[in-house]
Amino acid sequence: MRDLKERELQILRLIADGMSDRAIASRLNLSAETVRWYNKELYLTLGVTSRTQAVRRAAALGLLDLPIAPAGGDAPPSAVATAGASTHVSRSPIQYVERGGVYIAYQVVGSGPVDLLFFHGFISHLEIGWENPEYAAFFEQLGRVARVILFDKRGVGLSDRVRGAPTLEQTVGDAVAVLDAVGSKRAFVLGTSEGGAASLLLAMQHPTRVRGLLLLGATARVARTGAEPAWAAPREEFDRRIEALQQSWGQPWSIERFAPTRLHDESFKSWWSRLLRGASSPSAVRAVMEVARDVDVSALLPQLRTRTVVLHQRDDRVVPVEAARFLAAQIPGARLLEFPGADHIYFVNGEPFVRAIAEFLAEPDEAQLADTWLAIIVHVHGRGAALSADQRAIADAFRPRRERLDPTGWTALFDAPSRAIACARRLRDLGRGRIGGISLHIGECRTSDGVAVGIAGDVAQQLASLAEPGDVVISETLHDVLVGSGITLERFAPRASTGDATQFGWRLAD
Repeated sequence: MRDLKERELQILRLIADGMSDRAIASRLNLSAETVRWYNKELYLTLGVTSRTQAVRRAAALGLLDLPIAPAGGDAPPSAVATAGASTHVSRSPIQYVERGGVYIAYQVVGSGPVDLLFFHGFISHLEIGWENPEYAAFFEQLGRVARVILFDKRGVGLSDRVRGAPTLEQTVGDAVAVLDAVGSKRAFVLGTSEGGAASLLLAMQHPTRVRGLLLLGATARVARTGAEPAWAAPREEFDRRIEALQQSWGQPWSIERFAPTRLHDESFKSWWSRLLRGASSPSAVRAVMEVARDVDVSALLPQLRTRTVVLHQRDDRVVPVEAARFLAAQIPGARLLEFPGADHIYFVNGEPFVRAIAEFLAEPDEAQLADTWLAIIVHVHGRGAALSADQRAIADAFRPRRERLDPTGWTALFDAPSRAIACARRLRDLGRGRIGGISLHIGECRTSDGVAVGIAGDVAQQLASLAEPGDVVISETLHDVLVGSGITLERFAPRASTGDATQFGWRLAD
């Protein structure tokens, strides 16, 4: 056999890493046709007919620093590579970043050319996770094509335990703090399962920090109160699941739904039970699931401007594939990739996901970033809506990103719901006659001048115009993001209206 040229060895190593022809072409600045030509030459030289056989043959000849795969198997090339990859992929020690008195545990895996921030679902543990070989293989493979940034959300895993469950705002803020701690200015973001909602909000609220968004086994909402959407579980059914989860915590809960292909794998069931016990407690996980039950980011999806791919197994028993199809249909320009399988846990039989993720990371960036971000809009309307010195002083104390005078009053834009609500409360304290009706909404606004895009500004102005002077009204869309915040709200309907109160939103009662 002739000696392989350096370029052929380069391509062979990348094949062993599980990269597609398209991803290899992007990495080496070659055309896909050129990579395919090199593949044919490699096959001829090695006397093989597939990528898997090429990797196995090269390992046997000592051309790759990999173990020889067992005879008779036909595992994917990257699965062969992963078996011996632990010595080649770096894994940082567990570290902590402090935010608001709460310490968030994080870890960096690999040293690839791009950053990838990973949002876990309802549960995670940065140490126990690595005890599962498929979890380790999944992140070691990703660590070959990216610098993977993992963290445990507050309240679970190795992060500080907190009372109740984190809000979406807290999770997004903690994620940004982790990015800052590792020096990541701009990263790809991957959200799986319940972590999909927070990853969506991060991309919308901080678009300059996010290069691309991946949603894996994710959903815009997990439960419904009416007949729609049919793919979300009825609230009563979801509540029964929460009760069963709390009662059986620490046992191999719901393996038949989360990982049906591992239902009879005693080693996996033992690890899953240990992960649950180590990551949380019955009461704490109940709070997490109750927040997840009530979150709904559906109305925000059309406002996402980040390049997005949605990945899902067709027979997922936790999140139906119809939820993924809804995400892809509602997010402008999103691509949907469906895979065979029924496992909800992303790393179980996760090889196809790794390949698709690597290919997405290798794609060129968009030519121009969208000039918009998702803002919390505070609008003051009507009598007492002049931006007086005392009103401006209150608004400025809560650090809005922008203030603007409007024909009907004035608007302030915030990047955190908690600060916007605190500002509205202080404005309300001025009393009737000194402050008009106040509304809070969440919507897309231009970065350059702070003007709301689409109907976001109209919604904020309409709600404020319906509010009594000194009242604070919150839109239905923002309400669905505030779940778990502990804010006391009551249904709002204008005095003059005889319509259904649910069409108007909520009134801040506390």
